[in-house]
Amino acid sequence: MLKDSAIHELSNDMSYRKGCRYFKDGRVAKLLRRPGTSIYVATVEGSEDYEVRVRLDKAGEKIEAYDCTCPAAALYNGACKHVVALLKVIQAGQFEEEGEGTAAPVPYQKPTGRIFDCFARAKKHAHLNAPKKLLPAALRETPIFLEPHFFFERHYGRSNCWLEFRIGRERLYVMRSMQEFMRSFLAGTPIEFGKKLTVDPQTAVFAPGISTMLWHFLLDLWKDEVSSLYYGGAYGARLSGTIFEGKAVKLTPSALVRFLSLMQEADAPFQARTGVHEERTVEIVEGTPALELGLVERAGSGRLMMLTDEVCYLDDDAHFLLVEDTIYHVPPAFSAALHPLLEAFGSSRSLTIAAQDIPAFFSTILPEIEKVAEVEIAPAFAERYEIMPLSAAVYLDYHGDGIAARLEFHYDEMKFNPLAGKVPQEAPSGRRLIRDAAGEAAIFAFFDTYGFLPEDGRFVQSDEAQSFLFLDEALPELSKITDVYYADAFHEKPVRRMPPVTIGVSVNDENLLDVTFDAAHIDFAELIGVLRSYREKRVYHRLKDGTFVTLGDQQLAGLADFIESTGIKKATDAQNIRLPLRQALYLDALAKEDKSIRLARSKRFKSIVRDIKNPVDADIEPPETLKGVLRDYQQTGFSWLSTLAAYRLGGILADDMGLGKTLQVITFLLAHREEGRPPALVVAPTSLMYNWLEEIEKFAPELKASIVAGTKAEREAALSPALKDADVIITTYHMLRRDIDLYEKEHFSHIFLDEAQQIKNPATQAAKAVKKLQADAAFALTGTPIENSLTELWSIFDFLMPGYLKSRKHFQSQFETPIVRAKDPHASADLLRYISPFILRRLKKDVLEELPDKVERKMTNEMTDEQRKVYHAWFVQAKKEFAAELKAHGFGESRIKILAILTRLRQIACDPALFLEDYTGGSGKLDMLEEVVADAVAAGHRILIFSQFTTMLSHIAARLDVMNLSYAYLDGSTPALERMRRVRDFNAGAEPLFLISLKAGGTGLNLTGADMVIHYDPWWNPAVEDQATDRAYRIGQKNNVQVLKFITKDTIEEKIYELQEKKKALIDQMIQPGENFLSKLSEEEITALFQ
Repeated sequence: MLKDSAIHELSNDMSYRKGCRYFKDGRVAKLLRRPGTSIYVATVEGSEDYEVRVRLDKAGEKIEAYDCTCPAAALYNGACKHVVALLKVIQAGQFEEEGEGTAAPVPYQKPTGRIFDCFARAKKHAHLNAPKKLLPAALRETPIFLEPHFFFERHYGRSNCWLEFRIGRERLYVMRSMQEFMRSFLAGTPIEFGKKLTVDPQTAVFAPGISTMLWHFLLDLWKDEVSSLYYGGAYGARLSGTIFEGKAVKLTPSALVRFLSLMQEADAPFQARTGVHEERTVEIVEGTPALELGLVERAGSGRLMMLTDEVCYLDDDAHFLLVEDTIYHVPPAFSAALHPLLEAFGSSRSLTIAAQDIPAFFSTILPEIEKVAEVEIAPAFAERYEIMPLSAAVYLDYHGDGIAARLEFHYDEMKFNPLAGKVPQEAPSGRRLIRDAAGEAAIFAFFDTYGFLPEDGRFVQSDEAQSFLFLDEALPELSKITDVYYADAFHEKPVRRMPPVTIGVSVNDENLLDVTFDAAHIDFAELIGVLRSYREKRVYHRLKDGTFVTLGDQQLAGLADFIESTGIKKATDAQNIRLPLRQALYLDALAKEDKSIRLARSKRFKSIVRDIKNPVDADIEPPETLKGVLRDYQQTGFSWLSTLAAYRLGGILADDMGLGKTLQVITFLLAHREEGRPPALVVAPTSLMYNWLEEIEKFAPELKASIVAGTKAEREAALSPALKDADVIITTYHMLRRDIDLYEKEHFSHIFLDEAQQIKNPATQAAKAVKKLQADAAFALTGTPIENSLTELWSIFDFLMPGYLKSRKHFQSQFETPIVRAKDPHASADLLRYISPFILRRLKKDVLEELPDKVERKMTNEMTDEQRKVYHAWFVQAKKEFAAELKAHGFGESRIKILAILTRLRQIACDPALFLEDYTGGSGKLDMLEEVVADAVAAGHRILIFSQFTTMLSHIAARLDVMNLSYAYLDGSTPALERMRRVRDFNAGAEPLFLISLKAGGTGLNLTGADMVIHYDPWWNPAVEDQATDRAYRIGQKNNVQVLKFITKDTIEEKIYELQEKKKALIDQMIQPGENFLSKLSEEEITALFQ
């Protein structure tokens, strides 16, 4: 059975819908079916009655061919609505029933017209573009030829063009009705032209080449014509008042160009009749004709005659020019020059030039005509007129802020100012002078274009910007057609390129950078002015001597960056420009990356840059007692610290956690201990204070180290003697903040901030306190100098080298906002130039080949049924609270409340019993932990378990008690000395498990006794988790380390994990360009957590 899909795919949607409606309306009549076949013929009622034919396969399921005599079937691919209507009748099986618009079966009658079985259509593909199948070779007729005859007339300035055709094989016949030919051919009706020629559209084939091209040209015109009638509401009516009229096909302007282009492409000559000329063969060529004109004298007047026979444009756009028996496809420039001449001639072949106009004709018109034609001039004119060549001179001088130009025209020995004095009329020979009007006009145009006005016999321009443009753009071109002279005050080269600027940098005895500038004739003050103009995006700058400097030179961009970044633009004394030594590496990097900056470096400057950038090459020996202890990279770190300190510069030792930053500092302290020198100061978190003391006693017992801790009185008592006798003073951020009045008046040899991310927030009291300290050099130790925002990096540098990254406001506008929000690569690269020399970072994977592998796994657990119900109820409530809070107070004021809401959801994901006292529904995560821990301990693993919630650690401890497993415990309430004892005991093998608060134990601990790390709940910042992991994965670790991250399915934890993955460490961006930046949790990020 015929399916709807088989019918629908043959037609577009509109034809299908209309066909279905025709079927329902009973418009299918006179249905015939050939017995024993699947060929159907019917008449379908539309605007006219149309004959429709369809052939199915033997099974009656596949449509093999179809046709219709309607215009739409001839114009468009795909089935028309009449074919669809017939197919619906066949599908319904109504062709054997009387009534309902169909006829009962009758004996088959062979159809007249084309043979139905010789055509078929393939199924519709994209846009219904299937072609008809070709006839078998044996059934094809001898090819038919089409011959065009072109007619062109011009009446009252309007052109009329049309085509007539002849058709045939051996003999050609005139086509007397183009409209009937197109209708019959497209309907498949044979057309008789004579006794020896009948064209059957079913078997007719047009000859390859021009005949086929012409047929497609006619078919396109017919389609356009039928479409216009269709949309005009006359579809189906006889075509009247159209381009197909009688034996002519009228050519619209666009159709004319299409025809001529087609004939040119085919390189086919054709018959043409134009104007009064007989029909003859013409051809189309590409190029320009050789036109000839003559100028003769008639009673004192001139007579310009067209000597070339028949010259006229065929099309409105003047692309095709008929010259005698050739049609030229001419270039636009030729058309533009010839068009006014032909327009002047009109239908005449000569023009009269009045006697008084002959000089103007020679001066202005003749030069234009000679661009497109040869003009033969009668000798009588040479006796009365003399055409002389023009030469000109321009004299330039300043006129206020502008320019004055005096113009002088020269004709042989005659010289005159066209703006003043008498203009000569006669040549020295006595004949009438014919001046070069076009040449003079071209010179005048230069001045007119740039706003010059005549004044006292000169052209004057008072606008500085226009004067520059004239000198920069027009003067070089004007110099090609005139001689240019300059007044004494006016420079021969009034517009100059910016001269090369060489920047000299050297290091003086005070360890400051002396900076000099060499810019040829431009002094430093003017150089600043040039750069100011460049920053204002001007195209020029005017110097004091009146000359202009163009500002398109590439070196200005680099020079402007140099001046801006160093603050030199504020300097007033060009002979005394000094910069801090810390700028040296930035300047060196900027000059190496921007080749437009010419930096002349002194020998000492080069040496300092080399030592800091390549500390491994520095000849700095560590203390003898530590030579066998230090690894190669630690030796490099020690050399780097020593080099920076030697020049009183600071830096960030940002080695990966576990690479021995403390040992590198102890080596430095021991190497730089000097009698009578102030002590160094180490500021560390409370949990690490005694760790520093232990490490010093272990690696450098000869160093005198003092801890300043205890009560206020104890601290004061400890600090005073330490300042006199100690080599190193150790205190904490908390104690320093309280005792800053004791420390700020002292000067230390060096200051080291351990876990320096403690001062990442410049607004905290800890940050403010350490920035009051004084030392020869300051250093920061942190594996994560950036955890959330670039401001954290600025805050650390503001301690190390105050003012190096300028103010916080400047830093945010210059770097943080462009980098984080706009992803500006230029700002990112510039910041890297500033900071990279002062950050030393090595990763464990790069320097510790012997370090075992670290394997990270995400472990997902399902919630218990009761836990899922609790979480869902709280999540729905949390979304409502979040939306209400945002609406009432906005994001900024609601951050604390929102984070509290999120914390509650995180606790439920861990264990709802954390805050629901009567909850007994269990925790899927705690169950998974029990299973993992039981198997791991049984396999001999030793495990660190981190959680942000100390109450969760208590729940875990209770579960471990039930499992009869021993464990160590550490949180923020654990005293510092007790922390150290528990760490020693664990590493010695006392217990298999260590429960640790993420905040209290995530830094400063050495727990290489563990080989498994479990992060029970995810934290927002992955860097904090990495720090905790590195308590076990560090120097001294002998076993592979497994890191398990527990994530509860279908909870906020999954989204926190996704957030961690997106927020790759910002520190890598600053040290290893290419990673993505982190930023603080934005409103959009927090909103996404509630989705």
